[in-house]
Amino acid sequence: MRRAVPVLLLLLTFPITARAAKVEGPVDAIGMIDYARGPRFKVGDWVRYRTQGSSYQGYRTDYTVTVLIGGEEMWWGEKCFWVETQASYSGQPPQVTGSLISYGIFGDSLPSLRFTRYIRKIIDGRDEKGYTQQPFRRALNEIQSRTFAEVAPPHKTDTLGVESVTVPKGSYDALKIKRVERQVSTTQSGDSTVYYEMVGDHTSWWSDQVPITRLVKIAQDNIQRRRVWMIGESANAPLVVAERSTGSTELIDCGSGMKALSVPERFQRPISEQVPAKPKPAKTQKPASKRG
Repeated sequence: MRRAVPVLLLLLTFPITARAAKVEGPVDAIGMIDYARGPRFKVGDWVRYRTQGSSYQGYRTDYTVTVLIGGEEMWWGEKCFWVETQASYSGQPPQVTGSLISYGIFGDSLPSLRFTRYIRKIIDGRDEKGYTQQPFRRALNEIQSRTFAEVAPPHKTDTLGVESVTVPKGSYDALKIKRVERQVSTTQSGDSTVYYEMVGDHTSWWSDQVPITRLVKIAQDNIQRRRVWMIGESANAPLVVAERSTGSTELIDCGSGMKALSVPERFQRPISEQVPAKPKPAKTQKPASKRG
């Protein structure tokens, strides 16, 4: 199963072993959509962001992501919408993914955690005929446990009021929110104990003037520390910085009327405007000719 991920500053959530110059695997922006206030979009609406970041260990990232409402589709009697994500690295052609999401997500009380429950189909690649689709399947461990793996990391959130923020698209009076996450673990490695902590400081700005996501900007500062000691030597083990990464994601443009690359043409319009596919006529068998 492909796990959908929000496209923010993905660099900053990587462990200290990360070195790749771009995000591994397909990028899906369905986690960025504002599900809390009802569907604030129509087919063809889009937003585009640029993410830049760097780390002490030399990691760099710089890419743009376009989030497009690519169409609508009735799937097993359920009204759904297509979200297409186009991720571009260093001027390369965009890497395209797509997810079909049920409109039922707008009635969920915790959509930011449960959005994967509402994925119905995904675009999983291309063949000689074009983009291919498959039904979205839950992870094997979720099926075995009959639960969903939806646990938010420990965090503290503060709302800091409205302030003016300027991004490439323009200036916005945006609601500023600060979120601090902290994850800690202690493990044994041979005869040593390893303590590890990661603290993420994320400041974001939100505005109703931005379609689809409401996100204007997010700035992140993640720091990873650890200490290692042998039995009885914990007092002599300093807490050292193993890695630190900083960066931002900013709105660079938005608009309407964009055509999807991966969504079939017949679904690239509202359901109310779609023409049902005509059934193929049944083949009739010709009667056997009579011999004189």
